[in-house]
Amino acid sequence: MKRWSLITVFGLVAALIFSFYGFSSVFAEDKNVPGGVIPKLPQTVNDPELTNGRVYPPWGPVCQRYSYSVIYRDKEGRPPEYMKMYFNGKMIDIEKQNPQERDYKKGVRYEYKYVPNKLGSNFYYFEASNGLGKARESIIDSPDNGPVLFESAFERNEVAVIDASTGQKILSFSTGKEWVGGIALSDDGKYLAAKTSQHVYLFDTAQPQKPIWQFTCEDCRIGDDVKGGVDISGDGAKIVAAIGQSILLFDKSNQNPLWRYTQAGNAYNVAISRDGNYLAAATAGEESNLNANLIILWGGTKKEPLWQYHASGNFHDVSLSDDGSFIAGSTGCPDRRAYLFSKDSNQPVIKTDPLTRDSPVHRAKISADGAFFAVGSEADRGAVFLFGKNSTSPVWKFSTKGNSSVRALNFTPDGKHIGAATFGGDAYIFSQASDQPLAGWKINASLGGIDIADDGSFIAAGGTDNQLHILKKDKSGDQEIGFSEFVEEIDISGNGKYVAAGTGGSVYFFETIKQNLDKVYPCTEVIEPPSEAEFMKQNEGRDELNGTREKSSGFFAAKNKWPGMLFGFGVLGSLVTLILYLAIKYINFLQPIKDRLRQINQNQSIKIFHLTHKKIILFLSAFTLLFLMLTIMSAFFNRPGLQSTKTEDLTGEPEKRIKNEEQSGNDGGQVQPVCGNSMCEPDFGETKENCAKDCSAGD
Repeated sequence: MKRWSLITVFGLVAALIFSFYGFSSVFAEDKNVPGGVIPKLPQTVNDPELTNGRVYPPWGPVCQRYSYSVIYRDKEGRPPEYMKMYFNGKMIDIEKQNPQERDYKKGVRYEYKYVPNKLGSNFYYFEASNGLGKARESIIDSPDNGPVLFESAFERNEVAVIDASTGQKILSFSTGKEWVGGIALSDDGKYLAAKTSQHVYLFDTAQPQKPIWQFTCEDCRIGDDVKGGVDISGDGAKIVAAIGQSILLFDKSNQNPLWRYTQAGNAYNVAISRDGNYLAAATAGEESNLNANLIILWGGTKKEPLWQYHASGNFHDVSLSDDGSFIAGSTGCPDRRAYLFSKDSNQPVIKTDPLTRDSPVHRAKISADGAFFAVGSEADRGAVFLFGKNSTSPVWKFSTKGNSSVRALNFTPDGKHIGAATFGGDAYIFSQASDQPLAGWKINASLGGIDIADDGSFIAAGGTDNQLHILKKDKSGDQEIGFSEFVEEIDISGNGKYVAAGTGGSVYFFETIKQNLDKVYPCTEVIEPPSEAEFMKQNEGRDELNGTREKSSGFFAAKNKWPGMLFGFGVLGSLVTLILYLAIKYINFLQPIKDRLRQINQNQSIKIFHLTHKKIILFLSAFTLLFLMLTIMSAFFNRPGLQSTKTEDLTGEPEKRIKNEEQSGNDGGQVQPVCGNSMCEPDFGETKENCAKDCSAGD
């Protein structure tokens, strides 16, 4: 047997540890980006720091001026040897915003201005070197993507209700610049709930001139992929909405919420059971924050949730069975799964394997009895999946043409039919019994919204052609209803008589819209956006400049976290070395190695240490214990709550607020009562007598 030296033994241990780390890094970087895989930079003690990488505005039309910017800092005040930006496969030099700035310890802002004349994605990140080390920003696993470009500035949005038999609009309500983030009709079509960027509305479709009531969130921003949502009970009595960073429950009689839940963060969607007894939210956020990326379930009219479940990826959708007994959800990167829950527990009944390679599972809808649920996945694994409640394997899977994204999907209550639409312009009706469509249509548009009639007889789909398409399964006569912007929110009343639709751009974020992709716009006039300072003032300095939620590290991410992963490898390395030493000591077939180590120990330069068996054991055990303690301390100091507190302290930025809402915190994070905030809060002593403006007869 070949004799190994002590150096060889330790080399093998180190190789084992770092090869594990290396493979993890490679897989984390394995994404489809221009130029292929971008290897990570080596880290040194002399690295500069890049922060606040972003593009402003984060979305908008072509022919508008966009600014990419980043802040360069160096702890020793060293200027950058170079300051570059990766932009769609090329490295370009970027310049100081103010050529006179030279305080590199404090930070100097660099920027690059760009006027796009074509639609499509723009991938970017920043890189700098001070001659001794390098740093990057706006890249974690892959470059950031922005701005999100549209042909339109989305200034003519609309909520409408269409008579399904005639194709005529019986209600048309302009929301102007506000995107429609959700619409929902009661079973009989009498009531319509709509959520826009800054409002929640309730309409009586028989009196379409104006809403019955409206709720205002004046500080909520316009334009985002995390759109919020709205849903209504079958009888129209209860409405749940996600707007800003709040979940709200309303009674149809009053715009003052029955309660407001403010600990959920931003939400992609909400749902309410047909009987109104259960409601749920699907939220976004950071993987490290245990109060983000949630499915939250509430029961009755109680504000406190029954339970919540945290995933590593954003929950993009949520759906409830008629009685609320079962809840379906779907997640984005890195989780990329479909889920089924029971109302009785936050432990999933079904948690599938990841359904895509590197893209979200965007839609999840459940049958009335909870026996089946369907999900739609995004490119590059675009597909429709049907699951039963008893298996993590799909009943069937339908892969879309060209793996086009399925961001629009819905289920009939009886679970017999599924309506789905793709960004490639294909719309389908499926039977529960087969993965082959019962009917299909090809539309020259990217389709971001769909619903299917409860009896499965027709679907309503909409997209980037600014049309609502009513498509009948028997092909007996399709209808097209025109809008001024992209159609993305669609709901068909339970009786099939009415179709509600809303326009906006949320569902089209971060997707390639193939129509007009090669068109070059002349840009004879360049649109100048409001200044970034004005934007930040309007949005109170919040992290609103980068739309991506899947991998954003946060606009004001906390810095200087303890290197917990490094300490963890120290634990692993010390422990493996200790085990290897004991194996050499006591296992007979390793005797040659033991003999070689004895010879090395007799070397004059090593002999002075008087290494004994006991000393080596104590030395390795002490190192293992030391690294273990440092790992535990890192976990403590890097915990999400503490880091978010540090971030707030550093930035001094206020949180989002609902109109007239008091923001002074108290124990438990509850909102203090304020008379005049449009909410009756009896739990805090508000009554009709002492706060009549909030506690009206409808409460």
